Formats: sequence, C-alpha cells, structure tokens
Amino acid sequence: MDLVIHLADEAATLRAGAAVAEIALPGAWIALEGPLGAGKTTLARGIARGLGLDEEVPVTSPTFALVQEYETRPRFVHGDLYRLTHPSELEPLGLLEALDEGAVMALEWALPFRAELGEPELLLRLSHHEEGGRGLVVEGRGRERFVVALRAAVARDPSL
Repeated sequence: MDLVIHLADEAATLRAGAAVAEIALPGAWIALEGPLGAGKTTLARGIARGLGLDEEVPVTSPTFALVQEYETRPRFVHGDLYRLTHPSELEPLGLLEALDEGAVMALEWALPFRAELGEPELLLRLSHHEEGGRGLVVEGRGRERFVVALRAAVARDPSL
C-alpha cells in the first residue's frame, strides 16, 4: 500500500523535505518525480535546509545547470536529468563520484538511469492535489524511516 501525504502548501512541502533530510543516508540518492510545477524543487529546498543550508542561500531548479551542489553536512547535490538521453551523459556530471564521497543526492527525472545509479533510497512522487496543494507518494526502502521522521516533525509542529 502506498503512503500518500497531502501537502497543503509550500511550507508543508519544505517541512516534508526537512523530514527527508533527517533520514537521508550519506551516499544515497532520492528520486523526485512529478509533472512540471509539482514541487520537486521546493521539496529539494526543504532537504537542503534540513541538512543545514543557510536560509539566505537560494536553492533553485537545476534544469539548465543539470546539477547544483550545496555545502551542507553531508554535502547535498540536486540534479535534474530531464534533458539527458543516454547513460554516458551521467559521467561528466560527477554523480557517481558524489555518491561515493557520501553526498546526499536528490535527482529529478532520474528513474531511467537506475541501472547506473542503483535503486533510490526514497522515491518521492509529487502531484497536483485535487483539493489544492500537492500529493506526495512515498516509496522505497527508506519509507519507514521517513514515516518515523515525519511523525516526529508533526509532533513538533502539528500544522504539517
């Protein structure tokens, strides 16, 4: 059974990202899936903030840069692989090296490259929710740890 969470607004999406950061394992990657405008970059911003990135440092979509790195503990890498067409295009981006070095990585549009990257720790599928806000479907081997972190976040802030 899928875990489906309703994220009422941007703040809830950021808090969900912070919960992901709490359980993120160094050297693991998180798949962010969903249509344009579904909140993938907002969720990545929440992960970065949860890993300690200062609020003044902007976290923007890596659509044109493909990969952006942030100095956090562990280092956070946010990538958008939408424009890649072949696995050989991964090597110059340094993604496998970043994983080997213990970075936490959130990748948009990365599922076609699972053979090269391995299975994601979490697969987070975002969608536009019928009642407003967003829907978040959580899959992957890190799902149970995410549930525990999210419950703790809700206990600290019931508005989530």
